[in-house]
Amino acid sequence: MEKKIIKIFSIVLSCFLVVTMVLLLGIDDIHGKSEVLAKDIKEKRENKEMLAKIVSEEEEKASEIEAFSKKGQIRITLPEGITPDSVTIDEDVLDRTVTVAIPGADSQYLENDPIMGSAGRIDDLDAYTNGGKAYFEIELNGIYAPIKTAEDGYVYLDFANPHDVYENVVVIDAGHGGKDVGAVEKDTYEKDIDLNIVLKLKELLDQDPTIKAYYTRLEDDNPSLEERVGLANDVMADVFLSVHNNSISGFGAKTTSGTQVLYYASDPTMLSLEFADICLEKLCDTLRSANRGLVNGDDIYIIHNSKSPVALVEVGFLSNPEDLLKLNDSYYQGQCAKALYESIKEMINKTYKE
Repeated sequence: MEKKIIKIFSIVLSCFLVVTMVLLLGIDDIHGKSEVLAKDIKEKRENKEMLAKIVSEEEEKASEIEAFSKKGQIRITLPEGITPDSVTIDEDVLDRTVTVAIPGADSQYLENDPIMGSAGRIDDLDAYTNGGKAYFEIELNGIYAPIKTAEDGYVYLDFANPHDVYENVVVIDAGHGGKDVGAVEKDTYEKDIDLNIVLKLKELLDQDPTIKAYYTRLEDDNPSLEERVGLANDVMADVFLSVHNNSISGFGAKTTSGTQVLYYASDPTMLSLEFADICLEKLCDTLRSANRGLVNGDDIYIIHNSKSPVALVEVGFLSNPEDLLKLNDSYYQGQCAKALYESIKEMINKTYKE
């Protein structure tokens, strides 16, 4: 019996020794595996932290974009050392385009994604650098008033409804332009007189903080009729004024003179008639021109398609020598502009202030 117990003990001891040797021999391998496992866990932890940081940054960026979207706002990062006052904004209302010019931009500037914001009112965006400036050409889906603010190295642009920014909004149209010269007498083109009067009217409107004026043209170009009246409709103009001059040929051409105004006779509100009547009275009183009355203009495209009170003034007759002499005179053009400015003010005050 004692021999049997000793034998069993010997077997157990042998097994223990074998296991111990195996364990002792495998320590180095286990230690190596532990180090690999620890390194793997550390890398996974670091990757997880990096992923969390990326997610956090993306969430923050998405939150910023959502905030811009709600405001209808974009943000542009300014190059180092550039002040907001040096940033210029040009509007092309007929093309529905706003161009922002940022000075001090090198070739790397655009690679850092310097613009962020809402696309709610933007149809397209083109960015490029030229001559040390970065340009952002922003094509809008309507006509909005760009409002610039600045903070902490950024310029912010809001695109607002003009009527939310300005007390009154008007559209001024200089007739003809470009290849469409209008009436011609000797070396005088109607398009030039129309534009000169509008430019002098612009000087008066620019000094009036209560009125925002949009212009179909300020140069010798020729917007389509659709663009002209479309501008007035898109900005929901309080009044739409188109400046023209007359001419006739044949019998009575040299003796016919004076001022007449066309209006939208089918306007159920009769506001077009009221505006035209004010323009006619002001022009005739100021210029001392013959009153040739109001004319039904329903067959004129920009008149019958206008949603705003519209008046198309025919200041004088190029075919009349006396009218022609006056219409080419800068002072006379200025007096015409003064009468039209007063007409706009009276119409606005009577219609929208009372």
